Amino acid sequence: MVSKLRLVFFVLLMIPQGVMFWMASNSLLQGNKFFSEIEAVSLASALILVLGMPGLTVEWLVGKHIRDMGKLCGRVKQGDYSELLSLPNESTNEEDTIMILKRDMNWMARQIEFRERDLRRVVKELQESRSQMQVMAMTDPLTSIANRRCFFDTLEKHFTALLCDCHPISLLLFDVDLFKKINDTYGHQAGDKVLLKLAEIIQENTRDSDLAARIGGEEYALLLPETHSQEAAGIASRIKNLIAGHDFILDGNQQISVTVSIGICTLFQRPCCFDKEKLYNFADQALYYSKHIGRNSVSIYNPDTDLISKFA
Repeated sequence: MVSKLRLVFFVLLMIPQGVMFWMASNSLLQGNKFFSEIEAVSLASALILVLGMPGLTVEWLVGKHIRDMGKLCGRVKQGDYSELLSLPNESTNEEDTIMILKRDMNWMARQIEFRERDLRRVVKELQESRSQMQVMAMTDPLTSIANRRCFFDTLEKHFTALLCDCHPISLLLFDVDLFKKINDTYGHQAGDKVLLKLAEIIQENTRDSDLAARIGGEEYALLLPETHSQEAAGIASRIKNLIAGHDFILDGNQQISVTVSIGICTLFQRPCCFDKEKLYNFADQALYYSKHIGRNSVSIYNPDTDLISKFA
């Protein structure tokens, strides 16, 4: 734009200069020393105007507008949409190009603001959905306690370090006695109520550091970090007695009694090559022993002697 203005100024200023030179060449002024000096000064002035006036003209006509638009772009980059370009209250058909451009830039800034707001809302919704899906992936849908996946992930990621630091870790496995008979006699909805209440009893008797999980149809697990064998046996015995003494209310105010068999294993000062399946298998053998000797009992697997004994 400045280059074009310079060309225009050059043409406009050189026309009178050329006319003056032409008129002087056919008069007595030709060869006059003072006139020659005036001609030189006039030509130099014209050249200075050609070089300087276009820039000044552009600055006067659009400089402030360009700076305002630059400031708007800077604010938009920073996410600040509070101040737009100042414009007349009403648009007219005779607006110049600068005003039209400023209106367009204000429109674009508002569109960016709206779309950024929508994008933030969508991102927030996606984050919330992701969090909900993560919780659902680790939660048993019936009882709302941890599921099998969460149980083994927690065992491997969080509790393995306990053994490496020579801290005990205990595992309790629960199995509902004769649960199939409950389903066959009272229906699956009644069985679900029993499972839900069992989860509540187990959960209510855990510490914040413990993890209660439903790992199968009628099987539950309880991980007890920093817990020795005798302490774990005491917790198992208390839960077993609470379940046996609880009246399970079914539809129609019908009451039934439910018992559980429990297997326990505690690992302590074992090598760091701890196998999560080993702890589970040892507790599962103790659970099988409890069911084999008559159910409604607590049995402990001793990993040092590979012997199983009844506790209660």
